[in-house]
Amino acid sequence: MSFTKKDRNVRVNKGSNFPLDPSADTEAAFATIIADALRRDFGNTPAHVKHIARLTGANLRTVGNWVSARNGPSGASLVVLMRHSDEVTIAVLELSARLGLWRAMSETKSRKELYRAVSEFMKYIPKQ
Repeated sequence: MSFTKKDRNVRVNKGSNFPLDPSADTEAAFATIIADALRRDFGNTPAHVKHIARLTGANLRTVGNWVSARNGPSGASLVVLMRHSDEVTIAVLELSARLGLWRAMSETKSRKELYRAVSEFMKYIPKQ
């Protein structure tokens, strides 16, 4: 069965563009950035995928889709991932243009760790 001549005249006029969905690009970028963070922190092997699935309570196939950047994690899973992964936390803060929060938190954490280390070291110095 062939098309009639009338059916074949459906063409886009030259110069016309279809509007792009900005949320589609954002979702793809989100999935890619989270996948990169997961691979940096956990790796890409099946054992690591199983570990992430146990942490989040998500299905193995779902976690595999996160790691391969087909989909991004939902809100609850993302919070659990941020709890266990500094890389994911940094990625989310970077996506939300709040990387300064991470810098401030890590600076405070570094000070506390330095203070603890010096305090621990001072125990071993003989008093004169």
